[in-house]
Amino acid sequence: MKKALCSLSILLFITACGPKKDITNITGEARSIRSLKKQVKAKKDKLKALSGVMTVGYQTAEESIDLRVNYRIKKDSAIWISAKVAGLIPVAKALITPAKVSFYQKLNNEYFEGDYTLINDLLGIPVKYEQLEHLLLGKPILEPFTKKSRFTQDETSFFVSNDDDEQLSYQTAWLKKKLALQVQRVDKKESDQQLLIHYDRYETYQGTSLPVDFFILASNIGSQVRIDVQIKKVQLMDDVRLPFTIPDGYSKMNL
Repeated sequence: MKKALCSLSILLFITACGPKKDITNITGEARSIRSLKKQVKAKKDKLKALSGVMTVGYQTAEESIDLRVNYRIKKDSAIWISAKVAGLIPVAKALITPAKVSFYQKLNNEYFEGDYTLINDLLGIPVKYEQLEHLLLGKPILEPFTKKSRFTQDETSFFVSNDDDEQLSYQTAWLKKKLALQVQRVDKKESDQQLLIHYDRYETYQGTSLPVDFFILASNIGSQVRIDVQIKKVQLMDDVRLPFTIPDGYSKMNL
């Protein structure tokens, strides 16, 4: 477990693993949600592309895997990933675009090309490319601000809850000091599926604030997937190469 989290994080972590509760039930004098929305929307970054290195820990009840990952993002266009075990042995490469998900793994000489079903199953909610990119960049994966959104605050954070969607409820928390997204949580209605993303720390690169330490917790009845991410290196760029070719002789996965 990471270092002790703030009271907000503890609250959301517990509720993500247990009965659903509303994070807006926190006392505090509410200010205008319109004002918060205006401040959040006013935050502009100059990100066009980036290249970086991260460590990823994947854990379920059955297995635990640690990877060192080189990754590149071309904003609104593609996410490129190359993973190694022990930082030395290449095991997989992936290219994710708005149109499709492609990857291959070297251990079994297999590849996959298709839609987002595999990622949806992993996270437990339906996602598109923009939402994956936003997850990595510390941005909302759904729209937090609507006419029906509920709002409150405590000494350190703003909280917004959006229950407009027929299938999903969405809750976010924003750190007041930096107006940075601290927590986002999605609950799938009529089921116990939940997705929790907690951003523990941000760093600023050339005027752009990016999360460098966060975890993802996808929960369902009797199962849980936890993914811990630590960013080790980031370089902002005007453009980035995304080399990806499925090797000859690989077999297509039947998923």
